[in-house]
Amino acid sequence: MNERAKEPRAKEPRGKEQRIALRRLFAGTALAVAGTAAMVAVTLPMEASGNGGPPQTRGEAAPHAAATPSPSTTDTGNASGNTSGNAGTGAADPLTDDEITRAQQAALAGDRTLRTTSEDVQGEDGTPQFLTADLTDLTAESSGREGERHADVFFYDYRDDRFVKKTVDLGTGKVVRTDSATGVQPAPSGQESREALKVLLASPLGEGVRQDFQAATGRPLAAPAQLRVQGLVYERSGTAGPADCDGAHRCVRLFTRVVGGPWIDTRQFVIDLSARTAHRLP
Repeated sequence: MNERAKEPRAKEPRGKEQRIALRRLFAGTALAVAGTAAMVAVTLPMEASGNGGPPQTRGEAAPHAAATPSPSTTDTGNASGNTSGNAGTGAADPLTDDEITRAQQAALAGDRTLRTTSEDVQGEDGTPQFLTADLTDLTAESSGREGERHADVFFYDYRDDRFVKKTVDLGTGKVVRTDSATGVQPAPSGQESREALKVLLASPLGEGVRQDFQAATGRPLAAPAQLRVQGLVYERSGTAGPADCDGAHRCVRLFTRVVGGPWIDTRQFVIDLSARTAHRLP
């Protein structure tokens, strides 16, 4: 597969001190910032192989991931809205679906560059990838007024692999703060995880997944929708793993499961969503 053509903007340096500062900047949100690929061992809640036996790791000694599995297994990318009402109340109510929609629209409306020159996970020009939105914690804000509600809206711009956070005042509909950084990888949204599965299945490595699905179900894998998927951000440790998955590119690992059935082990694969390529870990 061909890599996505890009003309990247100048990127910030990704030194150790800056990365620590950026991780702190985006900490405390609904997005889990990536650790290293060897940070935590993950054990699937069910047998991960198609035949119901112990996980078939295809040569990987032990599965590792950069964070706890994301709860998003659909394509909504919304991890915080829990009602469909017009507005929540005060500084504690989660964002409603309407507030998330309004915050997302306001975040893009006030930034013509982001709105017109970005790319989403599918490579569509002019639209950054929406990740999620969360209620802003105003307790540390000296300017926060009682009853005021702000929303943090998170995007990923695949044009230059940049994480963008927009803080919107839900009362006025105005953006009150913008933060952006390269070299910081938040947890993937449901839509990104689904797209990563499509990239994997379209690659030569997808044949192993198809074989496992056939063994588990007795029928061929005809469409990605036959699998449920959870994504974890992947960031390589040392020299193991794809070179660009050092935080420069958007890389994920997947946990896949037959709809209504067993897990299919895909932990040994890394999908580089920025380049739209799939790799097997050594």
